[in-house]
Amino acid sequence: MKIFDISIKNFRGIRVLTNLRVGEISSFVGKNDSGKSNILKALDAFFNDKFSINDIFKGIQSDEKTEISIRFETQNQINPLALDSDGKIHLIKTFSFNNAGKIVKELFYVCNDISSDDINNCWGVKESDINGFLMTLNVKFSKSGRGVTNLSKIELIDTNTQSLGRAEKKYIADEYIKNIQKQYDFIEMPEYSLFDAEQDLNVGSTSFQSQFKPIATQSLQNNSALTSQIETNVQEDLETEFGLIADLMKKNVPNLEKIKPNVACNWGNLVKFDLSLKFASDTFEIPIANKGTGFKRLLMVAYFEYLAQKTTKKYQIFGIEEPETFLHPELQNDLLESIILLSENSQFFITTHSPVFAGATRDSNIVVVKKTNEISDYFNFENEADILNVVIKELGIRPNYNLLNDNYRKAVFVEGSGDVKFWELAITKIDGSLPTDILFIPCGGDQVEFFVNAELCRKINRRFIFILDSDKGAVDYDSKLDNKALLIAKVLELGGEFDVLRKREIENYYSKPAIQRLLGDYVLPAEFEIQDYSDIKEEIKTHILTPSGQNFKAKNNFEIFDEMTKEEWISCATVVEDGKTDIEVIIEKILNE
Repeated sequence: MKIFDISIKNFRGIRVLTNLRVGEISSFVGKNDSGKSNILKALDAFFNDKFSINDIFKGIQSDEKTEISIRFETQNQINPLALDSDGKIHLIKTFSFNNAGKIVKELFYVCNDISSDDINNCWGVKESDINGFLMTLNVKFSKSGRGVTNLSKIELIDTNTQSLGRAEKKYIADEYIKNIQKQYDFIEMPEYSLFDAEQDLNVGSTSFQSQFKPIATQSLQNNSALTSQIETNVQEDLETEFGLIADLMKKNVPNLEKIKPNVACNWGNLVKFDLSLKFASDTFEIPIANKGTGFKRLLMVAYFEYLAQKTTKKYQIFGIEEPETFLHPELQNDLLESIILLSENSQFFITTHSPVFAGATRDSNIVVVKKTNEISDYFNFENEADILNVVIKELGIRPNYNLLNDNYRKAVFVEGSGDVKFWELAITKIDGSLPTDILFIPCGGDQVEFFVNAELCRKINRRFIFILDSDKGAVDYDSKLDNKALLIAKVLELGGEFDVLRKREIENYYSKPAIQRLLGDYVLPAEFEIQDYSDIKEEIKTHILTPSGQNFKAKNNFEIFDEMTKEEWISCATVVEDGKTDIEVIIEKILNE
């Protein structure tokens, strides 16, 4: 389930926050101590019950509670009685402390319910109550049988109560979560992981180990037969030994028959690990604990790349505080690319001072945080029209000053560092060499930094071209143009040129023969195809990674592009005019005076 919006009351510096819209990647920007991390901590409280007395808003009244409300959306249809008036799954978690100082947590759900005191809360009650509602309505139904489920009964209630009207109501969610998950197998509460800026990066620390616990958990699941056998062996050994003890006890307790031990193995807490590094130039392995904090941060970059290549059923939500900390800007871009790829099936909440991460999102998902009189306020695109100027001012974003260098005659804006490598290779392979007077800048798309640089290009009369690349929502070239129409208009308004790749993204320009050469003995199956708008990364995962077990990179695999000949570069592109391909036409635009 994907988070649609968040509402918060009385949490840290938040008095009241109502329906803050979020997206696949939401960046929170603002000055230090403005409250950027509040949302990430609130999510940790909601999903993981991480809440303490210090999280309570200081001005809270005695009869108030801390309340975190999250609305989720799903792509699948759900019975409307399980949803609020906007068609969202709406959960509210409250926190308070009782007179004994113990925390009290309650979970509620909000639904657009039947306007009746006798028939209501269908998704929050047991089956016997649902049966009672149908009898009250005098509706004929079967209590059990083929095709009879609680869902089918609730649908009957929904149909037969339309005349009563609907009203939004709040109920305890104890039964709701179980009921909705039982009736809809695609409903699953997401997992939330918080990468805290102050997190202990010592490998042995609980916080560090917990981030990598899913790897150990998966290994234990893969070896469940072995762990089960160990438990059986331990059980048998204990029964044997306690049998001997029981025989000795019988002298004093004649009616004792046996002592039965019950084995409980907590495998999840059993696995602990340390990490050592072996470098080609060194003789000995080096514990990662001996490396600097920045090096440990690189582990996070690699971990997100690892996650991006994995396929998991459970929807993941990540909170990352200041991902730029201790990372060189180039490595920030590497981490960003992994995050963007992961965000196709996950959700990210990021606090940042870096234009690299703030500019990664569509402007509607940039949230500016300001603090006034100890209260944090949150502004996104919908309630502050000049969000770009605000973000630029808050982060102090400066243009790429290489644009002022007269050695460059043209700037080429692309979406990411991977696209820079793509075009440098394409020009070298097809044209023979790469000109030194072309400046590639990886800040295209909807990134804030692009608008700063494009504005400078206009002021100094520097020519620039904007190359549209990835569009995962497009099914053909026309839809790609439609999806990016506003952005194209902005580029033209700023005085730039633009062009658009005719395929979905750069991976759709892979050459199948080049992939086969790199794979060596493993023969690509006939089912593996590279089509213009198919998801090539999934094709590779399905037809190469899974069956062959090879360590073959699916996204931005520049070994493939480097392996491709000039003829393969041209044959993998789309012919657009005068026998030329889209790649060749764009290269001509880049190189033209």
